[in-house]
Amino acid sequence: MSIVLEEMQRLSPAAEIWWDSSPLDFPRWRDQFLAGAPDRASRERWEGRLRTFLCPDDPDVSLVRGVTTNPSLVARSVLATPGPWEEWIDRTVRAQPLPDLDHTFHLVYEEALRRAARAMRPMWEATGGRYGWVSGQLDPRLMFHAGAMTEQGLRIARIAPNLMVKVPGSAAGYQTIRTLVGHGISVNNTLSYTVPQFLACVDAVNGGLRDAARRGVDTTRWRAVFTHMIGRFGANTDLLHEAAARDVELTATDLRWGEIAVLKRVHRLIAEHGHPVKPLLSSLETDDPAQGFGGLSMHLEHSAGGSVAYTCKPQFVGDVVRREAELPRLDAQAIHADVPGQVLDKLMWLPSFQRGYLPDGMSADQFAHYGAFTATYAEVLGNTRRLLDFVARRFQALSSRARPLSLSGHPR
Repeated sequence: MSIVLEEMQRLSPAAEIWWDSSPLDFPRWRDQFLAGAPDRASRERWEGRLRTFLCPDDPDVSLVRGVTTNPSLVARSVLATPGPWEEWIDRTVRAQPLPDLDHTFHLVYEEALRRAARAMRPMWEATGGRYGWVSGQLDPRLMFHAGAMTEQGLRIARIAPNLMVKVPGSAAGYQTIRTLVGHGISVNNTLSYTVPQFLACVDAVNGGLRDAARRGVDTTRWRAVFTHMIGRFGANTDLLHEAAARDVELTATDLRWGEIAVLKRVHRLIAEHGHPVKPLLSSLETDDPAQGFGGLSMHLEHSAGGSVAYTCKPQFVGDVVRREAELPRLDAQAIHADVPGQVLDKLMWLPSFQRGYLPDGMSADQFAHYGAFTATYAEVLGNTRRLLDFVARRFQALSSRARPLSLSGHPR
């Protein structure tokens, strides 16, 4: 396993490593990664690091404790192996009395979640529901409709007991989170970047737990995580535009500190108030020394020692394995250290940073207008359309009189 990620868990037993893709994609990615090794010694070393990285059938050995997916990742997984999926879609379409494009799209997405959950279930069973979760994200096209998201969330949760419903950080999303938690359903709050969103998540989760208690709903195997899309916070171009307009010199390191500042505030709020939500870092990045960084990853270095989950995309895992010698000695108290005062003072000049960092920086109806949110939303919608088009092409291939189909699933 990666000695870097293993060290993060050693410093904090509450730290968790997750895999940011389907568990079924790991063997293919691992083999491709190892094939790119520059020499035999590197290949053997990397192979040793990855041998115990993801082992759902052996939780005592596996470094990975959970899995995150989203429409973009599911689309990438399906499109990477189109043949078997084409056959599955064809059978599914033929089984429908009145085949519908949108319904078939949801069946494909739910089947991908079912397969991922099946792969991770041995870990979930062996650990009594503590680990082995798979996050299944709601359709991004429903992001502003609480009723529709709740309906889909209830359906996703019925697929497998280790499916955690991934709900966006929109105002409607927090209504959905409360309803789902009230039914005892585990949740992952995604498209979230800011402290105000974290507090909205806490309010929704606590309200849902109160509702569950009143109804006598069992929550003994329930979990909630708050996904801080940490690398996407700093990638928000609004920060750079605001800095330039104010003659504030903002370096790549300053942006990293801004991302870390949000995490540290969230982590501190959890420690002080005992909120039943764990921060889960996604969009993790390794750092480029050419841009002034002094180590492998500020995200890892400055969160060490925390009760944090890290969901690692394949590229990040590969970079960490390749560059593990560049990680400086980790400090078990790093999560508790303050962000440098001069950097925080600089960042506080920027309205977008203030909105993301201050507890009252935004109201819930402003979340979906935040720069990082809109950028991610557009990307996820684009990948959803790619998967929808893949399904649409199968409809047309099966039709004796193929004609264009609209995205709603109805013929033009």
